[in-house]
Amino acid sequence: MKKLLPFILILLTVISCDAPEMPLPGITGKAGELVVVMDEALWKGPIGDTVFNILTKDVYGLPQPEPTFNVVHIKSSAFTKIFQTHRNIVYINVKEGLKNAIELKTDVWASPQVVIDISASSTAELNKIIGTNANNIVGHILNKEQSRILRSYNVQLNKTLAKDLQAKWSLKMSVPEGYISISEDENFSWLRHENIDINQNILLYSEPYEKENTFSKEGITEVLNKLGKNHIPGPDEGTYMSIYPDYPPKFEASSLGGNYAAKLVGLWNVEGALMGGSFVCYAFLDATGTQVIYLYGFVFAPGKNKRNYVRQVDAILSSTQLN
Repeated sequence: MKKLLPFILILLTVISCDAPEMPLPGITGKAGELVVVMDEALWKGPIGDTVFNILTKDVYGLPQPEPTFNVVHIKSSAFTKIFQTHRNIVYINVKEGLKNAIELKTDVWASPQVVIDISASSTAELNKIIGTNANNIVGHILNKEQSRILRSYNVQLNKTLAKDLQAKWSLKMSVPEGYISISEDENFSWLRHENIDINQNILLYSEPYEKENTFSKEGITEVLNKLGKNHIPGPDEGTYMSIYPDYPPKFEASSLGGNYAAKLVGLWNVEGALMGGSFVCYAFLDATGTQVIYLYGFVFAPGKNKRNYVRQVDAILSSTQLN
């Protein structure tokens, strides 16, 4: 019996070494939330104000002010397991002798998680890192938020609409269950998701590529106003949707499926009625290069915060790929 003992010990050792790693837990926290881990004294000082202001900047194109992220501060000594599974974490450590660096990490304590790890040897160096990388930090987290939305939507894809979009528009789009087709024309489609509180809308429209200002703020606004007047009636006869002129839409160059797209965000209203909300639009060429396709997403959610609803619509539009 004594001769068998070493073999058993070796076997146990081998088994324990080959044991699979435990999977990471799922993330916690709501969409748009972010945890900043930072010493209390720094958070209450000027550098803390800088970090907070960058992460809570008002989102453009919303009727009421809403921050980019809902920020929660946790002091470093209190950053225990209960907070480590949060979806978005910015971890800031300032100490003499530390290397000045910023690391973009994923799935450190949970999945699908993003962690921004910033280390600095002084508050002056931290200020430089934050100032230089502010847009990258915000953009990285927003991209991760969008990928989470699409991860969920791709699991619950509306296969009927996917087939219809492929047949009519020769494109793929991650439209989830809950959306339905409410209007169709030769060069126009209207999809909607609606519940008691909100409705989210996606319009597809095409026209020949003939105008020089097609991919400009003015050109896209002109098309959206035409769409509103011809296809999106208001609650009363003679009323219709248009781009709100007193809030200039924001234009930026973007891409869809690796192809150039012009993006416009702003506010819409209804001519002759007290209705309005947020919109996002992409304009791009079809595979032939002869037709311009417009993807027009807008949200109507009276009395509700709209940031996350707009991001959901934007995620669907941004998933578009030409076939």
